[in-house]
Amino acid sequence: MRTPLAWKNLTGDLRRLFLGAAGVGFAAVLMFMQNGFKNALTDSPVQLLRVVEGDLIALSVVRYAMPSEQRFPRSLLDLSGSDRDVAWVAPMMVERASARIRVEDQARRSIRVIALPLEPHLFRDPELAQRIENLRQPGTALVDDRSKPQYGFALNDINELLQQPVELMNRRLQLVGTFRLGTDFAHDGNLLVSPQTLANFFPFRGNGAPEDLVDFGLIRLRPGSRPNEVARRLTQLAPRQWTVMPRESLVAREVQFWESQTPIGMIFFIGTMMGFAVGVIVCYQILFTSIQDSMSELATLKAMGYPNSYFVGLVIRQSVYLSVIGFLPAWGVSWLLFRLLESIAGLPMLMTAPRIGLVFGLTLVMCVVSGLLALRKLVRADPASLF
Repeated sequence: MRTPLAWKNLTGDLRRLFLGAAGVGFAAVLMFMQNGFKNALTDSPVQLLRVVEGDLIALSVVRYAMPSEQRFPRSLLDLSGSDRDVAWVAPMMVERASARIRVEDQARRSIRVIALPLEPHLFRDPELAQRIENLRQPGTALVDDRSKPQYGFALNDINELLQQPVELMNRRLQLVGTFRLGTDFAHDGNLLVSPQTLANFFPFRGNGAPEDLVDFGLIRLRPGSRPNEVARRLTQLAPRQWTVMPRESLVAREVQFWESQTPIGMIFFIGTMMGFAVGVIVCYQILFTSIQDSMSELATLKAMGYPNSYFVGLVIRQSVYLSVIGFLPAWGVSWLLFRLLESIAGLPMLMTAPRIGLVFGLTLVMCVVSGLLALRKLVRADPASLF
């Protein structure tokens, strides 16, 4: 039976192994958090699309990002409903820049107000589809239960929340419950209202016709339709006014915008690389010390005729073991931090399999690179000079 030299060499000194795993884990946590913040930046603006139905999304051709406020005429959306492949259309209206809310004894703050027709089939969450019945009374709203604490909403006590005096645009607003959406880097809170309520509170919207301007059009296709083909056909109805695209295409466009056209994405990328660099330095010190302490034994093997490829394989295996031992607890710690930050900030700190795989891959490369750097002295030296 072949001796697992890499494993024995790594675990021969448990104190050193613990310190090495802690260093690798610290670097992995840094990379997890930087990637988590970056992904929250790209995930949060498109949360709104994930709570509603619709195969295609229509928006103004000049709307460069979802938080911007360029709109298109409602008549275009109604016209698209006559297409042979369209099952139904629904307008989504959003007010952000002009919307101001004040809870009693709190300062007036900006908030995003979202209006959708009160039709259950528009919502993906069955519970939310039931709660919208409470919005049929004008002047009522559901408040996002992940809105920032600075608003003063009594989100932990539904009975107190329903009794709170709230003003929207200096007019009384009645809260009738909560829903879950989440904040992003542009919005600290959200309200869900009916189109009639939005028209009553924002009569200046659309030059006196508040419901004639649409921020996003939700379009459901009939079974068997080709989304990309229908999207191109609908866009051609008014190519200078709006664009229609599949939901996932809009999500991909939004992610690309925040990653490549804003400095924030680059900042988090640099943070990830800094975590990687810290990990390389820590791993190098651990593996170099391990190799140095075993230098006479390794020199004996080299003098016996073992090729350099054997030592390269030995160090790579040792690096892989170290990366796994350090990564697993870092994964658990990062998951807890993600949940904590999500509850505090309301941002979507999602830990998906591809994102876990990315950080593990970086951790693995980090340890292997460190091991190969630490091996240089043994590979280059004459065995006789190592005794």
